[in-house]
Amino acid sequence: MANLLKSASETNILIVDDTPDNLRLLTKILESQDYIIRKSLNGRMALQAASRHPPDLILLDINMPEMNGYEVCQQLKASKITDQIPIIFISALDQINNKVQAFEIGGQDYITKPFQELEVLIRVRNQLLIKQQHQQLIEQNQRLEYEVNERLKAEAEVRELSVTDELTGLYNRRGFFWLANQQFKIVQRIQMFCCLLFVDIDGLKQVNDSLGHEVGDRMILDTAKLLKQTFRDSDIIARLGGDEFLILVPVESGNTDEFYPRLQANIDRFNQEHNHSYQLSISVGVTQCALNDNISLEQLIEQADKLMYEDKRAKRLVDKTKQATQFTDIS
Repeated sequence: MANLLKSASETNILIVDDTPDNLRLLTKILESQDYIIRKSLNGRMALQAASRHPPDLILLDINMPEMNGYEVCQQLKASKITDQIPIIFISALDQINNKVQAFEIGGQDYITKPFQELEVLIRVRNQLLIKQQHQQLIEQNQRLEYEVNERLKAEAEVRELSVTDELTGLYNRRGFFWLANQQFKIVQRIQMFCCLLFVDIDGLKQVNDSLGHEVGDRMILDTAKLLKQTFRDSDIIARLGGDEFLILVPVESGNTDEFYPRLQANIDRFNQEHNHSYQLSISVGVTQCALNDNISLEQLIEQADKLMYEDKRAKRLVDKTKQATQFTDIS
């Protein structure tokens, strides 16, 4: 036989009966097992007592003046404070219709008078055990629900980490290809243009070598923030790793010339407003997929990558020309 986790000395039972002799007899039977007993002589007192300090179990007489046991039970079951308290009806009425009504309105058991001590104790214990098992099931389900939610939360965090760049919070390479391939198929299916930008930070290696990787990381973060400021939330922005970024932008027309000037303007403004130990500079390759292009995302990236290196080489050529001009002027 299963044991009660809650001891009898911790178990509170409310007895409701308008006959003092019945109260005394039931109290004697239950107190012999160390149960804590409270008594009420009528329904009104019982409702007040149960609401103030909900008992673990109620023994409820049916035939009482003013408010009978059925009415008391209905009010107990209608209250959120007392609706889960098990109720054992006690009555001299032994007709089947009386018992059926008792169970229909929410009673858990029925004891007929005159009381048999062993029967009272067994029925009380059974209802306390059922209540305890029900409560254990509720707590177990709550723990299970909590554990499931925590697992789902952890899985979501793992998924986010698996597609997110740790330093910048942008998508990483995996995240970019996962989202961009889906977006690329949609763009081709509904015949929209799309623009892809390959961005590379200029001079990051020199900054890392001369100023340290902490400053280099700051440079990467600044670039990521400027990219997020320049492009829309619906655009897919990712850091491939190191100093390289990719941005996939669906557009309604073939005009993709606006992205680089806007990005460069934001960089110029950033350099003017911040007195860092470096000047932020990027090289960009911009390519697009037209409506009738039969091209893959990988091919588009390869084209943008080549255009980015052409931009970088052009800048280096300009810098060398400037240096040569300055040297000639000094000579």
